[in-house]
Amino acid sequence: MKARARRARWVWLPLAAMLALPASRALAQPPVGPAVDRHRAAIAPLEGTPSWSSPLDLLLPPAIRAGYHTRDWARDLLPPAGDSLDDLARMDMIYLRALGESSGDIESALLASLIACFEHRTIPFSFGLHLPLTLEGDGSFARRVERLPERIFADRPEGGDRDKLQHFFASAWLAWTLDNGALADLAGLGIEAGEEAFISGGADDPRDVRTNRLGQHFAELLRTRPRTLPSAMIRAWNRAYIDGRR
Repeated sequence: MKARARRARWVWLPLAAMLALPASRALAQPPVGPAVDRHRAAIAPLEGTPSWSSPLDLLLPPAIRAGYHTRDWARDLLPPAGDSLDDLARMDMIYLRALGESSGDIESALLASLIACFEHRTIPFSFGLHLPLTLEGDGSFARRVERLPERIFADRPEGGDRDKLQHFFASAWLAWTLDNGALADLAGLGIEAGEEAFISGGADDPRDVRTNRLGQHFAELLRTRPRTLPSAMIRAWNRAYIDGRR
């Protein structure tokens, strides 16, 4: 019961807390990496030693603090895609960085990954309210979003899939926190319906629903295989998609 109560309190806390502070200065630690086959070993020095960049860190819940630090790292130190590092490997690296900043706590790492991957500054409601998701300066926000992985799904549109990162990690975090994939799925479907009804320019996107469900499956898999990486879910879907196309 105590563990479930701890999980429940995170359901309402993150949105208010993540708006509390602007982005802090760049972290001094080197990036996790450099390739998907090696970044698991690179996380070991981070476990149990989250970054501290400001005395105000003491006032933040651990998951929110980890989110700010992971966000700063993604903005300044996430390696670019290269011959041995595709965008799915870079997605894994964001999660692994968040896991290190969270001292290995999976629930906190999923929320920290979500904060690091926001690619909207606000949620623009159709009735005029713009709910801020980050207080980063314009330059910091643009630089971080530019570094986020975008080549995620095999059926991605020409503009890429940066927005799918936040769907994946939000749904994974919700499924883990609620300890119920069906409830997380219902919440995701409700958000999609609400986006079409209440968000300016919003639409009920089946690709968002698919990404949400892959995030839920990721959270479920983490309970029995805690060393699973996010890319495992996306790569499996991509293989099935490509095989089905042939």
